[in-house]
Amino acid sequence: MDSTGLYEAFRSDVVDEAKPYLWSDADVWRYANDAYRMFVRLTGGVADFLSDACAVDIIAGEATAEISPTILRIMSVTLRSTKQPIQIINEADLGKMRSSDYGQIKQLTLDDRQGDVRYMVHGMKRGTVRWVMVPEVSDTADLFVYRLPFDTITDAGQELTDVDEDHHIHLLDWMKHLAYKKQDADTFNPQASLQGKQDFEAYCSFVKAELERYNHKTRTVTYGGL
Repeated sequence: MDSTGLYEAFRSDVVDEAKPYLWSDADVWRYANDAYRMFVRLTGGVADFLSDACAVDIIAGEATAEISPTILRIMSVTLRSTKQPIQIINEADLGKMRSSDYGQIKQLTLDDRQGDVRYMVHGMKRGTVRWVMVPEVSDTADLFVYRLPFDTITDAGQELTDVDEDHHIHLLDWMKHLAYKKQDADTFNPQASLQGKQDFEAYCSFVKAELERYNHKTRTVTYGGL
């Protein structure tokens, strides 16, 4: 199902196929885009390590670097030139990192001196990361992330590239949740809005749990003899 199919399914479900519409085309596209992005948020994000968003420029003399605002979580980082891992540190935890954690004799703090890129601090500002020491040489950091969709649904004929087709029909539940919240005598229906929200969130929880089971590492158990 592409955006056209989603549009037509919504109009059919809410019985709004004849003009003048209760919900304008602009309303429907806005609901569709929000449902698309909300599904990705509630299921944990799109796993990605291949797109341009996963390559972060490390610039000599620059303490910070820009990252894609679509990134929800950074799972791992590797320095491209050496293939060595870069430690990810949340800004809120920076002050807790001490010698017992990293074999250093002092607390880990942001440093204006130049040196090797070994630590990435995130959480200071959306779309920006900070290297603990200012990079001495330019390089690239390769990220494995979970992110939001790159594309925005605004019109007919668009592919929902970041959500598998099996899930497309369930986006209608969130669209109806938003549609029935519209403050209009002919559209406002709190009960129907709540039902759409509950159905959508329940489905997202099911999908997230299914993905977690799929990604769970199977452990080998060795049994002793009797």
